Amino acid sequence: MASFYHGSYIRYAIGSLGLTVRSVTKTLRRTLRPTKYSADVFERRADIPRLIRHRDWKGLSAVLEDTATLAERTGDPTPLQKAGQAFERLGDLNRAARFRLAARRMLKGENDSDWSGEIIHGEGLLIDLVEDDPRSLGRVIRHARLAGHAASRASSATIRVEARLVTLMQRTFPNAVIVSAEQKIAGRKFATFEHLASVFARDAKELAASFVPLQADPAMVEAFRERYRTMTDKPLVGLSWGSKSHTKDVPGFSHWADFMARMPAAFVSLQYGPIQGALRRLRKGRQVQLIHDESVDQMVDMDRFAAQIAALDAVVTISNTTAHLAGALGVPSIFVIDDNFQTFWPVNADHTPWYPRGVVLRKNGRAWSSVLDEAEHILARLLSTHSHSEPAGSSDR
Repeated sequence: MASFYHGSYIRYAIGSLGLTVRSVTKTLRRTLRPTKYSADVFERRADIPRLIRHRDWKGLSAVLEDTATLAERTGDPTPLQKAGQAFERLGDLNRAARFRLAARRMLKGENDSDWSGEIIHGEGLLIDLVEDDPRSLGRVIRHARLAGHAASRASSATIRVEARLVTLMQRTFPNAVIVSAEQKIAGRKFATFEHLASVFARDAKELAASFVPLQADPAMVEAFRERYRTMTDKPLVGLSWGSKSHTKDVPGFSHWADFMARMPAAFVSLQYGPIQGALRRLRKGRQVQLIHDESVDQMVDMDRFAAQIAALDAVVTISNTTAHLAGALGVPSIFVIDDNFQTFWPVNADHTPWYPRGVVLRKNGRAWSSVLDEAEHILARLLSTHSHSEPAGSSDR
């Protein structure tokens, strides 16, 4: 049975070091180069942290709108990008899509090959969902279904993704050609994250209604289900407690252990990396069932990881790749989110239209023990509404 982390985690750690070096370099460049912001733009951006601390979302929205307008006048994409990201967290998808597309056009330029939602005949459509950092798959997974919608408007469509996602995407969107990031394709209409959101993700209700789950391998899903059923007859709940980002505030091991001990469920670790020490801390002194399947390594085989998630009745996870994949597969999920204003999750709602079957559970200034008390009640409700005889993620397929 393959090790969960052997080999691939070494590459991951090396990549993390490289990412840190690039981040420090980028910060130094920003510090040393002259700013392009006008004084007005700078003053308005300086007020944003205070508004976030006080959770003044109405005031923040007004300042962001003003800042973005000024940024458009000065021709600087950075505050425009930041405004787009912030408006997504505020639930204003229309402004989020508009400002992100405007920022992209400033950075990359605009030409006739950019796709704007039209039906395409003959020349075909290239949809590029490749991130600079191939380990950052959250945005790619989130936009995958939009790529499927776009492909349906072209007589010929190609979707470029990181190599680990090719098989999963091809199964989900059989009418498109899925290629890995290494392949170069040119000479056709072109769409990326910003174009897709501008066409398909401007309205929350429409975005939720158009949800199409990613399709895990049904044979692998059933194999996982049968294997875990030999270990337990309890509901199967996936658990992911960590992230490669050290800026996130997450529950401690004791909080997770207490949460698991209270639930009449068997938990399946969906955590990546060298986790043996974490597993011991989560199990120590408590009667909990926590399955660690060493045959799954999401750093190598994302399709197998998707099948493992789809075999479960529910998932409880912090903000990481697991959260996005569980949500995109349509598995009932609880996304445990801190109060930092840095991830895409909404700050003023308990659901996101990107993943309609998930519940967003914010910390909201509480102790993590209180947050996981609420998660316990939500999870009990989720499990009561789904049969344990088939994978929860299969009901929408």
